[in-house]
Amino acid sequence: MRHYVLASHAYLSKGFTSALELIIGRQQHLKYYCAYVDETEAGQEHFKDVLLHDLDALPPQDEVIVMTDMFGGSVNNELMELIRRKNTHLVTGVNLALVIGILTGDEEEPADQLIPRMVEEARGAMLYCNEMDLEEADPIDDF
Repeated sequence: MRHYVLASHAYLSKGFTSALELIIGRQQHLKYYCAYVDETEAGQEHFKDVLLHDLDALPPQDEVIVMTDMFGGSVNNELMELIRRKNTHLVTGVNLALVIGILTGDEEEPADQLIPRMVEEARGAMLYCNEMDLEEADPIDDF
């Protein structure tokens, strides 16, 4: 089984989850973690402790894809050790297109193939719209 984790500074991962549920419905195997929302010193590391505890509770053969908001940011830096964990993949710099692609991807496709393919597709979804020629642009589909 494949599990998905969103972890971000403040409430971004909660917002991603809310948007995902609107677009693709509730995702049973998705959890989100909001880092540094507790002002106390103990709360500064709390998200990582809870996340690691939850991952340790999963069957060891299950696969986990952890997605964070920003490479070099404290959330991703705190979770870099996960790349040593068996069956765990860490992806950073996520946007909504990437998260949707990963969550709706074929669970039979190996994650080490799915993730790079979805990263490439998500890059293509980032556009500076002012540079577009509206006369020649393809019709824009609504979600």
